[in-house]
Amino acid sequence: MRIRQAAGAAAISLALLGGLTGAAQAAPEGPAEREVAVSQVEAAAGYGGKITRAEVIKRAKNWWDRKVPYSQTAYAWDIGKGKKYRTDCSGFVSMTWKLTTSRNTRNLHEVATRVSWANLKPGDMILRDGHVKLFEKWANSAKTSAWIYEEGSTATDMDHETVSVSSLKSGGYLPWKYKKISG
Repeated sequence: MRIRQAAGAAAISLALLGGLTGAAQAAPEGPAEREVAVSQVEAAAGYGGKITRAEVIKRAKNWWDRKVPYSQTAYAWDIGKGKKYRTDCSGFVSMTWKLTTSRNTRNLHEVATRVSWANLKPGDMILRDGHVKLFEKWANSAKTSAWIYEEGSTATDMDHETVSVSSLKSGGYLPWKYKKISG
């Protein structure tokens, strides 16, 4: 019995180490990474599963606090070094939602549902062709200005700022909610 338990623990440890030390394949914002089945280790850690709005914002704040620099080819760890994500705008949103892979701006909508501007809640995304921002909260009671997090560009890296809804709308952005978010 002890040998079987030790062998099982060793297999889990090796699986974890393989996932943590494997070479990350950098991909530009353009092409999407290939979707793969969720491993038992990823599933146990909650990747690809339900997530609360509070956890999404906590994950966003972690990258903000760490000042993770923008790159379309680099990867950075999420909270607790569970998984690496591409450090561009869509990789950032993928990380906050704890997705199994770094998506891109052309396919993030596949795991989300459109919502109205007035119904934006913490952890929702504001998406346009080629860029995405993460909604944190309303900056005013009129809901005309919002606090957002984003991996902006190589010039600005991680941003946490207020933006007007009118500028977002005129920039072609639309609000979306992750399908597996709760709260």
